[in-house]
Amino acid sequence: MNRIILACLALSGMACTVPSLDELHPCDVQGLMGGSVDAVLGDKPTCNAITVTVDYSGFMPGCVLVSARDEASGKEFTATLAGTGGAHRVAVFASSDREASVNVEARAFEQTCDATPVVTRSTSATPTTGRAAPVALSLQATDADGDGYVSLLTGGTDCNDNNLSIHPGAPELCNDVDDNCNGQSDTVELRLGQDCSEAAGCEGVRACGEDDAVICDMPMAVYAYPDVDQDGHGDRNAAPVAFCAGIEPGYVTGPADDCNDNNASIRPGATERCNGVDDNCNNRIDEAFSDLGTACTAAGPCPGVYVCDATGITTSCQATTPPSNWYLDDDGDGFGDGIALSSCFSPGKDYVSTDGDCNDGNPFTYPGAPELCDGLDNNCDGNPEGPDACPGGSGNWVARTVGATVQDWRSIFTEVPGDVTVVGTQGSTAVLTPRTTTFQTNAANCGDSNRGWNAVWADMANQGRAYTGSSGGNLSFLDRSQNACTETHNMGRWVQGLIGFRHEGTLQIHGVTSNSGTINQGLTFIWNGNPVPGALTFGSVPVAPLHDIHGRPPSTLFAVGGFDSGPERGRAYRFSNVNQQWQSELVQDTIPGLGPLRGVWVVNDKTAFAVGDFMNGQNSVLQWNGSAWSRMSFPNTHNESLTSVVAFGARSVYVTALNGRIYRYDGTGWQIVFENTSLRFNDIAGTSPADIWVAGNAGQILHWPQ
Repeated sequence: MNRIILACLALSGMACTVPSLDELHPCDVQGLMGGSVDAVLGDKPTCNAITVTVDYSGFMPGCVLVSARDEASGKEFTATLAGTGGAHRVAVFASSDREASVNVEARAFEQTCDATPVVTRSTSATPTTGRAAPVALSLQATDADGDGYVSLLTGGTDCNDNNLSIHPGAPELCNDVDDNCNGQSDTVELRLGQDCSEAAGCEGVRACGEDDAVICDMPMAVYAYPDVDQDGHGDRNAAPVAFCAGIEPGYVTGPADDCNDNNASIRPGATERCNGVDDNCNNRIDEAFSDLGTACTAAGPCPGVYVCDATGITTSCQATTPPSNWYLDDDGDGFGDGIALSSCFSPGKDYVSTDGDCNDGNPFTYPGAPELCDGLDNNCDGNPEGPDACPGGSGNWVARTVGATVQDWRSIFTEVPGDVTVVGTQGSTAVLTPRTTTFQTNAANCGDSNRGWNAVWADMANQGRAYTGSSGGNLSFLDRSQNACTETHNMGRWVQGLIGFRHEGTLQIHGVTSNSGTINQGLTFIWNGNPVPGALTFGSVPVAPLHDIHGRPPSTLFAVGGFDSGPERGRAYRFSNVNQQWQSELVQDTIPGLGPLRGVWVVNDKTAFAVGDFMNGQNSVLQWNGSAWSRMSFPNTHNESLTSVVAFGARSVYVTALNGRIYRYDGTGWQIVFENTSLRFNDIAGTSPADIWVAGNAGQILHWPQ
């Protein structure tokens, strides 16, 4: 609905005012009018009113004026309304309650209200009270071509109402048609036939040319086109220039078909180059190079497309994604180091796109890593941790006596910080749980003073249930909630190591022994943890006496041991997932002079460590690189026999010596990090370089840091 426009016209000096809507509410306007209105006319509203409906058809007026003249007062009011294609309703109020005639008039205009109306209609009516008297005014005209101008035949100004381009104000063309409806012929309005000149020495008359434009017709003129680049082809985008006294330099009368008149190498007949330009002006670009834009494989390898090369005579494969630098990440912490490989794809699962690792053999050391209490630079800022990283401001190995001093702790397991399980002689067990400080000992049914537990592994997916093996061949599990052991098997062989995995949801505990009933042989077995028959199966491949087992599922599981006599005593075996059997990794003469191996730790599928007895003037410290074992350099100062090892990466390794020493390897060499030769150490475990536990004799358990 249009906005209401109120207006009045004064007659012979009489004043009139435009009413406000507030002044028009002494009675119900919408109820009186039978609905809403577009405008209200009158200055002294009463309840005497007329409803004027103005409609129009056949055309769209640009403006509509509706006026009302009160015959009693002589006042006239006018509303200006825009054409909307429908009808307008206007309320007219009488100036008094007297019955007096009101003259109502509606005028329609083509464009604006300051021109001559094309149609006018008027009538007189007497306002009524209670319900406005209806008055209808119909405005009809014809605008057949819809150009906004009404036909001359129905009061408008359009001299050809069947042609949209012909109407007042249209551009006049040289076509013998009165395009702008001003009544003038083209000869008069466009001055056709009059003299004209266009170039020196060229004269002619004004005439109609192509595209209904006026030209200067010069019969004696020669027309030429600009040839700026002087390649003999005129500029096809330039207008011809008339010459009557010889053609000036820089113009040609030849074909105007040059698509770039500023470059002589671009013209019809030129060789099409691969340069993104239409060199031969055939409106096609690089059409001679059919592979342009098609997919290819660029160096890297990288996905790419064929593009024009620098010579412009052929194409080359250009990468759509530039190659990235990839760095080997040995410790899996997301940061690599060393020489970068450039590729659009990762060279392998061990490569990352971020470098800067200052120790790529320690997963707890990388740029931005939290500083640990380990005496090392974990965040790669060039400095070890500050005092706030360690309890009490400095890290220390702290020993505690757990259980009786006559007990020796032989095996220790931890997988979650603060959760530790330890077993040893005299049937002793000890469990520390997170957020506690005291080990729970004296578990029931775990054996008497003759029972020596040598191995433990805890299933953290089953409330930390601990599986244990003894020197007498006893297999048991310890439930923490009951603090009691349940014996499942007694196989009469010295169990030395246990490690468990879940394979397709089923628990598998792999174990090794140092004897088998046959001289100089051990045993391997798989136990599902249950006490029922058939829960325990033995390996069929003969192995040397074995002292430890460790691995990472599913493919990297090692067992180590050796013989107590002979020139090369150390042995290592690897479990095959293919045939579920153990295969020899170290045999006689593989590493000369190697002593029996006592401990093994697998970091991942390409890094493992093993340690053992001092023999033939050498320490038995080995590293596995994913394909073969080799001896590591180790200080021979103390001729150490090493009992156990834990590693977090290729450059973060800790080993225990029987004679009370703990060594650390950081990639540069071995250092003694603890020494107390009055102690004896049997096993080591940890969750990080800031959380390491050591099991020893005489009830001693060490922890870093405390």
